[in-house]
Amino acid sequence: MTDLQKQKVLHFFNVLDNNGNGILEKDDFELVGDKISDIIGFSDNARERLLLKLKAHGLFLQILKDIDKEEAELAPEEWVQFFDKVVLSQPNDYVNQSSTYLFSLFDQDGDGHIDEREYIDMFKAYGLYMSVAKKAFDQLDINGDGRISGGELVKAFEDFFMSADEKAPGNWIFGDWRNG
Repeated sequence: MTDLQKQKVLHFFNVLDNNGNGILEKDDFELVGDKISDIIGFSDNARERLLLKLKAHGLFLQILKDIDKEEAELAPEEWVQFFDKVVLSQPNDYVNQSSTYLFSLFDQDGDGHIDEREYIDMFKAYGLYMSVAKKAFDQLDINGDGRISGGELVKAFEDFFMSADEKAPGNWIFGDWRNG
């Protein structure tokens, strides 16, 4: 793993660490499901809220399974090790899994694209800096049609996970990785 990849992976860890306690745990993923539900306007007891939380839990469980971890928490060094040993050895699997997961959470109208509003909602749900949301969206919208397609999102994750180019557009998928 290059230093650049490690920086991006640790940025991704911080994005997922929704409660900011320095450990990835189920509550971080559940909190995202709740935030998305609040943004969309799902009530506390809505079936859709539960489905979003289940998707988030499913991702966390898959990560724990892939890293062969019994305890339901990950420290930053375990996260880096997971990327170095597992993700980078099977990048296509994780690019596709990550793209599918993000689409399932943020393509709110189910049209097969993430529009700017849906992307900004992702920034809100993950507590990312809103000041770079528009720039990040524009970086990922490669063809400039005002929405992010599945192909563009796959390309973004390829850049984010694999690229050694600091200026690769996909590095912006979770905002400015250089500034937290």
